[in-house]
Amino acid sequence: MFVRRDLTDTVPTPSGKMHFVKKGSGYPVVLLHPLGTSIWTWEGVIESISQNYTCYAFDMLGHGNSDKPTRKFSLPDYAQALDHACQVLNIHRAHVVGNSVGAVLAAETAASFPDRVDKLTLVGMPVWSPFTAKERLKESAGQYDAKGLPKPRTLKSLKEATTFANPKQEWLDANNQSRAKAGIWVKNLMEALANYDVMSRLPMIKASSTMVMYGEVDRLRDGADLLHNNIINASKVILPGIGHIPQVEDPEAFLGALMPFLDA
Repeated sequence: MFVRRDLTDTVPTPSGKMHFVKKGSGYPVVLLHPLGTSIWTWEGVIESISQNYTCYAFDMLGHGNSDKPTRKFSLPDYAQALDHACQVLNIHRAHVVGNSVGAVLAAETAASFPDRVDKLTLVGMPVWSPFTAKERLKESAGQYDAKGLPKPRTLKSLKEATTFANPKQEWLDANNQSRAKAGIWVKNLMEALANYDVMSRLPMIKASSTMVMYGEVDRLRDGADLLHNNIINASKVILPGIGHIPQVEDPEAFLGALMPFLDA
């Protein structure tokens, strides 16, 4: 996946080791992946971003090659672990780019640790209310088996979920592999996400500027205006013809929006 010259390592946190890939040099950019995936979702863009920046792509705890926590985690717990990892790595202020639940983690990090986040990019971010948690979790129950482990997805289900507008087999394979590896932590993180009150946290975000980005066909796109209108210094970008994970589906379009924002 990642070429050999990348530094791949783990960093200790009080809740377990976090795996990361570091690439490039310059001002730090932290990359946070979607639910049930891992740092593979950044492999198509990390090379380009690292031409100008030091990229740190993290596997969230419970996902990828990071440790699995010994207790259930809330989104603030994930943010605490991420901040701890960043402090150990001497990342005291960075641009933060998150996709899906990674965007929620980025937003919570910016709200909890406002001095740590410079520019914030929220990609395909779910903007849900904890009051709808029960029905959302009921809706997603069919994605798991009797043990709570994620069932394999299909090209059809990826398209129906608008994960990708036009899914490819290689993306499906990577998605299923990372979901299987995360195991019960896909469901655990979904529960944390469904019960998280994102709207109450948006006024706490003091990033120098925020870009809200969605693929045009992403079914979560109804969050775009809520984020744009409730975060100070926010701008909004909609990428035509793309689904929920634009950096995988159309790296060129994603970079075309991200790089001018980071470079400005």
